[in-house]
Amino acid sequence: MEEQDGPGRELNAYERVLAEDRRVVREMLRVSVGSAHAGLAMTLFVVALFAVIGGVAWALIVGGAVAFWFAVALIMVVGRGRRGWAAVTRAYLLTFGWAGWL
Repeated sequence: MEEQDGPGRELNAYERVLAEDRRVVREMLRVSVGSAHAGLAMTLFVVALFAVIGGVAWALIVGGAVAFWFAVALIMVVGRGRRGWAAVTRAYLLTFGWAGWL
């Protein structure tokens, strides 16, 4: 009996459990555009709160940090091969998608 390699082969018990664990983690960490919109709204609220309480300088610092995070996420996504709106959408989800976990 020959042992097969590749995508068409039967998984052993360990590989089945590992695949199921990965599926559960992917499902748990999944974010949607709606939750990213909520994250953007919360971020804008916090930046506005910093502007009112701490002054414009603090709002620029916090807003700049968020913009920097978005730029880094966009650079990473483009570096991994996504282009155009797909890259912008993925970076948007990476930057603001945390609201789905609240």
